[in-house]
Amino acid sequence: MATVSEALSIALDHHIAGRVAEAETLYGRILEAVPGHPDASHLMGLLLAQTGRVAAALAHLDAAVAGDPASPVYHLNRGKVQDALGQTADAAASWLATLRLQPDHAEAAERLAPALRMLADAAFDSGALASALALYTRTLALDPQNLSATFDAAMAAKGLGWLEEAARLAGIAARLDPTLLRARMAEAEARQALGQTERAIAGLRPAVALDPAQGGCWASLCLLRSALGQRGVAVTAGRRAALAAPADTGLLVRLAAAQQIAEKPRAALVTAWRGLSLDPASAELHLALGTALDALHALEGAGRVLDRAGRLHPGAAAALAERGRLCERAGLAERAATLLQRALAARPDDADSWVALGRAALRRGDAAWAGRCARRALRLAPGLPAALLLAGEVREAQGADGEALALYDRTIAAAPGIGTGFSRRAMLLLRRAVGDAPPPRQASGRRRLSVSSLGHAGRFGNQLLQYGCLRVCAEQNGMELETPEWIGRHLYGLDDPLPGPPLPSLHEEDCGVPALLDGRALAGADGHDVVGYFCGDTAPLAPHRARFRTLFTPVDAVAERAAAALDGLRARGRTLVAIHLRRGDFGLNDRFWIAPEGWYLDWLAGVWPSLDRPVLYLATDAPELAERFSRYRPVLAGDLGTPLPGAEFFTDHWILSRADRVAVSNSSFSVTAAMLNPALRAALRPDRERARLVPFDPWDGPVLLP
Repeated sequence: MATVSEALSIALDHHIAGRVAEAETLYGRILEAVPGHPDASHLMGLLLAQTGRVAAALAHLDAAVAGDPASPVYHLNRGKVQDALGQTADAAASWLATLRLQPDHAEAAERLAPALRMLADAAFDSGALASALALYTRTLALDPQNLSATFDAAMAAKGLGWLEEAARLAGIAARLDPTLLRARMAEAEARQALGQTERAIAGLRPAVALDPAQGGCWASLCLLRSALGQRGVAVTAGRRAALAAPADTGLLVRLAAAQQIAEKPRAALVTAWRGLSLDPASAELHLALGTALDALHALEGAGRVLDRAGRLHPGAAAALAERGRLCERAGLAERAATLLQRALAARPDDADSWVALGRAALRRGDAAWAGRCARRALRLAPGLPAALLLAGEVREAQGADGEALALYDRTIAAAPGIGTGFSRRAMLLLRRAVGDAPPPRQASGRRRLSVSSLGHAGRFGNQLLQYGCLRVCAEQNGMELETPEWIGRHLYGLDDPLPGPPLPSLHEEDCGVPALLDGRALAGADGHDVVGYFCGDTAPLAPHRARFRTLFTPVDAVAERAAAALDGLRARGRTLVAIHLRRGDFGLNDRFWIAPEGWYLDWLAGVWPSLDRPVLYLATDAPELAERFSRYRPVLAGDLGTPLPGAEFFTDHWILSRADRVAVSNSSFSVTAAMLNPALRAALRPDRERARLVPFDPWDGPVLLP
């Protein structure tokens, strides 16, 4: 009688020769004699699978593995049968077992990778992102060049919020296929969310080079450039996005956002209207339109549009928040608080809304609640300028002046362009140094002209332009100007009435200075609240230069300091030359550019020898620059006495307004000083196109050059 081994050998010969019936009979007899025999079970399973009886085959292959779990081939073939039956997860487990027993098993690795990929896809589609990512990772360990698995792994990591891993995987996918724009955009989005803005931009540059008509890439570049404060190129990228996909309202929403960041609310207004012509029911575009109108201080119109955005998308946190912030700015504290609380219930991580809620509380006199809101905002967004400012105002209201000043200083350092922090700090310190400002006089009952944004929109030079232009405008039209508390009350003894009930807003750009001065823009019976920076052409104001200058005459202790500083400087020479070099908050974007010191040195070298006993005054917030001008022995503000607390810049502005020859920066600070100078013999300004200083008339041209 044949042994089991002999019988198995005969059966295998039949099997190989294609005599499957004979082979099956012998395999069956062996298994009757020795149930679960590993080799017989394995070969019977293979025969059944080969003859189309796959389900029956699996039981025999399970028995083979159970009988000899150390056999790689048993696991391999069981996996094949499981795969044929659609049991992908079990098949993958079998092939993994094969590889554990024989790591170099090529067929197992080849079969495992697509199986893991299928399992990963299924997990991804079901929302099991962590499992999907783990499976994609195992797939890539077997097949590192698998582009689709790499990209899908990046998407899984992004969905899990694992942004570093998402960016890494998307970057690998982009390297595997440099033409895969989706990978580059995914990497850029992850880098942006991580705050790695420069790396995000670097990832998108090849994408727009490959396909300049790719609107999505341009839209992402638009937002990224905006985040870096590169306003001009951000808007350009936004326009490219809109041109690439003119009917894509989502891209128009992004363009409007970039234009808002670039302080181009009129352009944002046009973009939003364009989008609404394509999709009149878009809540996002109504929100963009309302935000643009708000930036233009068209508060009533903004309110109507934002209400419509809320109706189109009831309960949308963004629309509620923007409407609430609008109400807060309009002084409607109770309404603002209601809207903002609803917005924060939906989006409690919105730091800006916490700030607005705090400001509404401060308007109601609840400094304690305002302080809690400020602290919550700062926990969500440490260093947020608006939150620091609110915290400073809260501490000032609570009598903690030292803490308030520290917070105002932090606000200015974080966002030098925010006028409110500058103004609050200045007025707090000036009250200590020179006493209270004159009390505001009572309103006369004449038609009202208000400038409620004075002290908030821009710093010292801008504030002088706003006040001077509108004060002259009011006087020319028989109106009375109303202003909030601002630094001019302390320095120049100005006592205009405080703003009364809200007036309709009128933006400078809606009418122009000539129409303000001659009254054409002021036909409304109740008056207007005018908003603007007034940095355009100064020529329309030139006929009123004498009145403009008298408005800004220092008073009391400020006048004494001014006279002492000027006398001390005049004692050093006969011809006073003043140069303004602004650095601190300049050079952060294209709008406020810095002229090289070399331009000023070239001018000095040419003019200095011809002057009668010249003395150089250097007006600057960067005193270390004096070393560049050492051959002219420059005088700085600190050489003329202790700076005026809160208005440490005042000596610089005063000397610029009294010097014989002035070279300004591209800054409203020194241009307004030149405008106030009654005996100016020569004025020069930096010209970027000609790369040198050029003569200019401060009363006939734009305040700022591009």
